[in-house]
Amino acid sequence: MKFSMILNLALMVSLTTLVNCGKNSSTDVGSVSADTSSSGLVAGAVGGALSDSSSSGTQAFYKKFSAKPTLTAEAQRLFALMPEANASSLCPTFHTTGTGCAASGSTMDLSYSDCTFTGNASWNGEQALTMSSGTAACGSFPNPGANGTLLRQFVTSGGAAGSINLTAGGLSATIDDATADLGNFDGQTISTLGNSGYGTKVTFNSSGARSQLQIDHHLTVSGIFDHSIDGTVTVSESAGASSRTLNGTVKLYHNLLRVVGTSTLTNVVHEDICCLPMSGTISTTYAAGQNVSPHNGGAQLVGKTETLTFTGCGTATFTNTNGVSADVTLSRCY
Repeated sequence: MKFSMILNLALMVSLTTLVNCGKNSSTDVGSVSADTSSSGLVAGAVGGALSDSSSSGTQAFYKKFSAKPTLTAEAQRLFALMPEANASSLCPTFHTTGTGCAASGSTMDLSYSDCTFTGNASWNGEQALTMSSGTAACGSFPNPGANGTLLRQFVTSGGAAGSINLTAGGLSATIDDATADLGNFDGQTISTLGNSGYGTKVTFNSSGARSQLQIDHHLTVSGIFDHSIDGTVTVSESAGASSRTLNGTVKLYHNLLRVVGTSTLTNVVHEDICCLPMSGTISTTYAAGQNVSPHNGGAQLVGKTETLTFTGCGTATFTNTNGVSADVTLSRCY
């Protein structure tokens, strides 16, 4: 099973930013632009959180995406998720019963030491999966059951909220679940999810179906990429169902541009066969912060909206902030 892959996106953004630095922003609405947009990032974050939890004690399927051998496509393949069969023998997962997995009470700890999910990026750090009730056991899916919650959080070796590092191609990035208020540029208060830190929290209703997702991470590649993501999404599903519908809002603080993107999910449908949406829309509107003025690049986004309208597994129509639309391919969840 894969867990949070947001860091993969951070490195991916830094690469594609360099690859596409000469493109015209008014017409560049290709797949890379959509994948690295606020709406695309939110789609992948929500899809990853869903696929890393379940209302039936099993895991949703991560679709393997292919790409043509171009420089941009190679970057996409480098950081795209791989099927479970490829991952289970490389990094510890809940399947692991030996080195790399430890359980105590309701918490399962997975330790990553220069391990790789994809065969390229190296993970170093520790992740805790904590159920609100029940006893965790390595080798068993952590399912808290009806009226429970499941918190996934990067932690220190001592168990406090922490961070994880991922390196590839000379780049280094961090997913930080410990910094107060996720380090957002505007100084907004962001409530912790548990263990005095952040991460991803899934809530289950009285029938054992998922009813809510909370997503909170601070993502950085020093000097290149700095985002704080915070939001709550309502999940409508039946226990054990193969599809579900999501509605809600997620904020993305662009800490370098100093602008806030608010992404609204409207009737976004997920199915077990794919970690990305099958239908529905995600629209992101940009605004200035309440306390800090935008930098020049951010100021150009204020008041503008971008939209992803999903047409199938990994496909969508992307309309950028200049109103230009194109059919695009989305490549990953995380």
